[in-house]
Amino acid sequence: MEKKVFVDVETLSIGFSEYKLPQATELVGRVVELNYEGGYTVTYEFLDKETLKVKYRNGDEIEVVAAIYSAVAVRKDIYFVDFVWSFGETKSVSTVIDFSQNIATTCLGYMPTLEEAKVSLYERFMNKAPLTSVKTIWDHAAVNEPFTKDTKKHQKTSKLVGERLQFKYSENDAYEHIYLNENFYTWQCLAGVEKGLCDTDLCQFYELADNLIWFVWQEKIVPTIGSVVEDLDVMRSYGKLYGYKNTIEEQTVINFQAGSYAKILNKTEYDL
Repeated sequence: MEKKVFVDVETLSIGFSEYKLPQATELVGRVVELNYEGGYTVTYEFLDKETLKVKYRNGDEIEVVAAIYSAVAVRKDIYFVDFVWSFGETKSVSTVIDFSQNIATTCLGYMPTLEEAKVSLYERFMNKAPLTSVKTIWDHAAVNEPFTKDTKKHQKTSKLVGERLQFKYSENDAYEHIYLNENFYTWQCLAGVEKGLCDTDLCQFYELADNLIWFVWQEKIVPTIGSVVEDLDVMRSYGKLYGYKNTIEEQTVINFQAGSYAKILNKTEYDL
C-alpha cells in the first residue's frame, strides 16, 4: 500500500489560489468602524488596494498596525476581509462586513506554540480538551454605529449538515467535504498533493445570507485554519488558509487566498 504523508501548508498553497476572486477595490479610501459586542472598537482604514491600517481601542488601550490585506466581494455589499496581525502574538483576522445590514463578524485564528502542538491526542482526550491545537475566537460588531441589544448578528446554522460537496480549487486540486453535524466535518483529497488523505476536524458555520454560508475549520494533524464563504447560489467558495509555512519550530506563518468551484454530490437524511 502506498504510504500517504501529510504536507506542510506552504506545499498545500501551490495552486489553491487559481480560482480565487479578484481583489475588491471598492473599499479603497474608506474608513470602517467596527464596534464589537465585546466592548472594544476596531477601525479599518483601507489605504490602498493592498494596505490596511487597523486601530484597536479598548478603553485606554490602543494599538495601531498596518497589514497587507485581501478583500473580496462575496455578494453585493458583503465583503470578506482578511489579514495577519503580525505584531506581538501573531494571529489570523478574518472579518465579514455586511454593509446591507451594517453588521460584521470577525474570526480570530491562533496557531499553537510548539509545546501546545506536541500534546498528544490521547492527552487532549484525557484532559477533555479539543483535539485540535488551533484556536478560534469569534465576535460580532455594528458597522459605523454603536453595538446595542437590537444589533443584528450573523447566526450559526446547520443548513449544510448532511451535505456532501466536491470542491475544485485548481485544475489539479479537488476535495470532498462531508458536513457531519454543527461541529465536525470530514474531508478527503480527491486530486492533488494530498490525494488519498482524509480526516475529520472541528468546524463552525455561520449564515451570512440566503445560501451564503461562512465555513471555518481547524485542522489537527497539520495545524491549519481554513476560512471560506460558500455561495450555494453560484456554487463557488472564496476565502483563505492559514498555518505554519514549513515546520512549527520555525514559527513562520503563511496566509494565502483560495477559491473553488463546488458541486453537490448528495445529501444524507437520517430516518430516526
